[in-house]
Amino acid sequence: MTESPKETDSSSLMESILGLLRVRVKRGVNLAVRDVRSSDPYVVVKMGKQKLKTRVIKKDVNPEWNEDLTLSVTDPSVPIKMTVYDHDTFTKDDKMGDAEFDIRPYIEALKQDLDDMPSGTTVPELPVPDAFSVLC
Repeated sequence: MTESPKETDSSSLMESILGLLRVRVKRGVNLAVRDVRSSDPYVVVKMGKQKLKTRVIKKDVNPEWNEDLTLSVTDPSVPIKMTVYDHDTFTKDDKMGDAEFDIRPYIEALKQDLDDMPSGTTVPELPVPDAFSVLC
């Protein structure tokens, strides 16, 4: 019995996945007003060909999404790109800002074997990107 091309593609994709990355989109603070008095923001998270987005929060320049988006990591050198848009009904959505960050430092931190470190060893903390402070 031979595999269909679709089955071969999905099995090779599964073999190339290094892991899953959960991106928690928390909130936006003092986002730009893009409509008459407010904005209807949402966030698009891209990594390579993958593209995920949050829900639209109506009329809020301080939105709280608190959403987890999960990406498949196949190449750690591909950066994460986050873009905030203002949703418009009759025209093209307005771009409000964007940010990009590299996941390689986080992957390197995961590779560290902390079990063999002596008690009391200080492990440097990696900064968590605050994308929305960069965005608007």
